[in-house]
Amino acid sequence: MELHDALRELVADHGPGILDDASGFRGVLDDVLAEDQATTGDINLLVDAVRFGVLHPLGEMIDGGADPGRAVEEAGLRLARDRGGDDQAASSWAAAVLGYAVGKVPLAVVLRYRSSRPAGGPLPPPTVAPARAPAPPYPSPPPTAWPPAPPATSSAPTPYAAPASYPSAPGGYAPPPGYPAPAARKRGAGVWVAAAVAGVVVVGGGIAAAVALSGGGDEPGPGKTESSGPKEPAVAVDAASLDERYGTLASQISTGTSDCKAGKPGAGESEVVTCTVSTGTLRLVTYADEAALVAARTARLDYRAGTMTADNDATALYEYDPERGGTTDPAVVYWDSKGARQSALLEGEGTATIDAVVASFTSTSPRVTEPTAPAHPKLIEFIKINMDVAKCTRERTFFTGETEESSCETDDSGILVSVGRYTTRKEMKADRKYYKRQYDQAGSQGGGGTWRFGEGPTEGGYYAYTDSTGETATVYWDWNADDCYCYGVARNFDGDLAKLEAWWPSDD
Repeated sequence: MELHDALRELVADHGPGILDDASGFRGVLDDVLAEDQATTGDINLLVDAVRFGVLHPLGEMIDGGADPGRAVEEAGLRLARDRGGDDQAASSWAAAVLGYAVGKVPLAVVLRYRSSRPAGGPLPPPTVAPARAPAPPYPSPPPTAWPPAPPATSSAPTPYAAPASYPSAPGGYAPPPGYPAPAARKRGAGVWVAAAVAGVVVVGGGIAAAVALSGGGDEPGPGKTESSGPKEPAVAVDAASLDERYGTLASQISTGTSDCKAGKPGAGESEVVTCTVSTGTLRLVTYADEAALVAARTARLDYRAGTMTADNDATALYEYDPERGGTTDPAVVYWDSKGARQSALLEGEGTATIDAVVASFTSTSPRVTEPTAPAHPKLIEFIKINMDVAKCTRERTFFTGETEESSCETDDSGILVSVGRYTTRKEMKADRKYYKRQYDQAGSQGGGGTWRFGEGPTEGGYYAYTDSTGETATVYWDWNADDCYCYGVARNFDGDLAKLEAWWPSDD
């Protein structure tokens, strides 16, 4: 019997109350599970999921109409951060198993994260998007019209290129039903067909000559030359040319590239070049005007979990880490220059991680850099209430809706702090509600209450508590000031709530 089935059977026999107490739950698992049913890591993870109260918010989301898969993702994201790590896939597995045990999560969701893996090894990556994650605004749409069949050549026909304003689908598009695949015709056939249509036949001295109007499908014969009709100028794709044209984006944009090809520009684009790199592809775009670049930037910069964004108007940078974001989308690094009206997109393929894609980005000597510190002025003001901003380091976000997140060092190495900012007050209050629930459910309380920063609309929440096992102490606080929507979470994994309260005194 697999682990998730064993837990469901336990709940059926003893009731869901066995999932209310982490210590008691561990004792039950130690008593009833066979050695081959779960690793120590599996058990620790499930016990932590009970300790941090995963089931209640998970059930609320599902009962409120949320898709179970997305609810599991959201619960897994929070559990990962509560445990002080970023193994979101493993945490989502634990949430799914507990949800399945009480009948809230279907088996299909559990099987996405099933624990048939080596002890201590990572769970398979999730296959659904995080809760509330906006659908990527840049999928490759099918073309609205197909061009005439290309001229015959001696080589295989080139597939139609996806519109250049979007990432190309692997392998290009297939022609729509009824659109014939182009094939080379026999030399001369087009001449006689065209002659018959034109009805022009000249006969003289016993010699007949056909004057044809051909569509250009013939190979030039002896004495013939190819059509001299207007052609677009060729786009130089050699390394030196790319480095020169895209030097505003990076001083060595061609580093590590191969097989560079000019693509067909889409709406608002004047040039597109796609190259192969070791981690996937590099796509370079020059836009027709500033408005087109701004539109492309706006479509790319989103705030789903797993992102890091920086936009100072003149330039922008965007990163997406699918492992932290909980999706199977590719790892991405995008950056641009408004002055040059150009952008670059590095997109990972296969198993390429965000670290590998960032390494490709760094190798080009880019003109923009990854943000390393908190950026929003209100968030900086919030941090300064109790911490040194210089000791805070940017990281990719854990939750959908965060504009930025940072980890901060304190004078006490036993205290771990995360701070962040949401795009709206509603999203910040949802975070507050989660920690208020944790406070209410904690078996032992160490004080806490409501914290107020200043007067008027700047009310904030403050909750301090120790979990039911006494192993983890947590202090959550936020600031509801206009245009801030900021929060902070401090933890001590020795269960020393007094140390946390002294570090952030609740009577200031």
